[in-house]
Amino acid sequence: MDTLEYCVGIPDPVNRKAAISALSLSGLHYVGEGKDCPHLLRVLRKVQPHLVIIDLSLPGDVLYTASIIDEEAMAAVLLLEQRKGIRTAGGRNNSFMVLSLPVNTVVLNYCVETLLVEFNRRKRLHQELRSLKDKMQSRILVERAKGIIMQELSLNEPEAYRFLQKKSMDLRLPLIEAAKAILNNDNKMFYKE
Repeated sequence: MDTLEYCVGIPDPVNRKAAISALSLSGLHYVGEGKDCPHLLRVLRKVQPHLVIIDLSLPGDVLYTASIIDEEAMAAVLLLEQRKGIRTAGGRNNSFMVLSLPVNTVVLNYCVETLLVEFNRRKRLHQELRSLKDKMQSRILVERAKGIIMQELSLNEPEAYRFLQKKSMDLRLPLIEAAKAILNNDNKMFYKE
């Protein structure tokens, strides 16, 4: 199994060291930190860890930063604060686990494990959604190209699709690229027989 990597945004050196020590004992690998919210986002985009732990006292808008991280599926988010207990926070489409300081190693490890399972599930769903959107966009482009072919060459829908497929094969282009060429008015190349 790959080593799970994490970043932190914990301004207090004592709490940062405690969190890093506890996670290192659990087999997680520390890969970076942010001194404030914008810096933390830059670090996350660069190193792409599995988990980020952010203290609510980190300079900047922590909840907004956590929302960005969550929405872009950059990493699982664990927030730390000076209150007692474990709770969740977040908006309608995201949730973050909030853990009180000082960090209890057993609780921290349990929270991290839970967050990573949920994050991986959400990341898979995010990727599937992106794939479906790409397929839908490709399908729309092919349908529009068929419409142009039907209009220009007076073909019915199955004939227009076969025409597009044949041109795609003849030119050794993926079907979507042939459709894009039609849509970009590259008519000369496609309508010569």
